Parts: sequence; C-alpha cells; structure tokens
Amino acid sequence: MNLTKLFDTQAALDEHIMQEHSELRGQNNLDWKLLALQVELGECANEWRGFKKWSKDQEPRIYKKETHYVDVPTDNPNWIERKDIGEVRNPLLEEYVDCLHFILSIGLELELNDRSNSLIRELHAGETEINEMFVEVLTHTCDLYWADYHDPENTESSYKNIFSNFVQLGQLLGFTWEQVQEAYYAKNKVNHERQNAGY
Repeated sequence: MNLTKLFDTQAALDEHIMQEHSELRGQNNLDWKLLALQVELGECANEWRGFKKWSKDQEPRIYKKETHYVDVPTDNPNWIERKDIGEVRNPLLEEYVDCLHFILSIGLELELNDRSNSLIRELHAGETEINEMFVEVLTHTCDLYWADYHDPENTESSYKNIFSNFVQLGQLLGFTWEQVQEAYYAKNKVNHERQNAGY
C-alpha cells in the first residue's frame, strides 16, 4: 500500500482544482470536503444495496459488455478490460474510490499526509458487518468535524479512524488494495480531464 504516492497524486489534483477555483485558496476547505465525503459514502452504500432490507434485490450491480459489443474507449476508467468476459463496470468500486479521493484530500487539508505510514491501524476484517462499517466511517467524519473546531488534539485520531475504517470497509466489500489503487488512478485522470473541460 503506497500511501505516499496516493497523497502526491491527490495533491496534484487538489492543486489543479485550486487553479480552476481560486476562491478556495487560502481558506479552510474542511467543511465542504467532509460533506462531500458523506455524500459519496451514501452513494457508495446505495451501490452496495445491502442495507435495503425492504428489497429482495440487495446485490451490488456489476455490468459487463461482451468484447464484440465494446465501443467504449480503452482509457475509459469506468470500464476495466477483462479478456475472458469482455469489459466489466463496477459502480460500487467507482463510488468507493470517489470516497478515497475526498479522504486523501481531507488528509492534505489537515496536513496529515506526512504521517501516512501510521494512518492504517490494525484491521480486523470479518469482525464487523458492512452496514456497521459504513456507519462507523460516517460517524468518524462527524467526529473529525467536531474535533477540528472544538478538540484539535483529537483531529489526527479522528482522521486515522476514518482512514482505517474506510480501508476495512473496502476489504469487507471484497476489494483488494490493488483494485482500489488501479480504479483510483483511473478516476483521478478523469477528474483532471473534468477540470480542463470546465466541469
């Protein structure tokens, strides 16, 4: 897990965003980043579908196209090339890496990226249910908001809780860290292109 490279990649995107939105420079951007993370976590949970106990359809969607029907450019980050079955699109993974973008950006905002080697605490995948882990990550985003304004000594601890629980959530969802990194870098490229296009 190369967190330094991830933080460096996110820092480049954050700088690109600042160039396009100069009004954000020199201000505290933590509030909207935490809200954005909460929204993305909600979108990720919606793609997971496991909390929808009222529905008989609680499985995440995975879309595939057979190779002979593929007309999507090969550099499209929403499609992963699979030679045996064509191309696969995994919206759950897409939403998960959208969350990762904001988690990394929050770490940069708080200047905690230099502590990247200590961000991942011991993980105990399997001891917690996915539903609980979504709630844990959301709870820690509120804790971080509170700590930043009222209890600065606990800011770093709150951020570590977000990061560690988020990595554990990915494990519980069945993602390998290699899959997450690959999807992150692909989406990061799209985010740069969006800034260039005036998104």
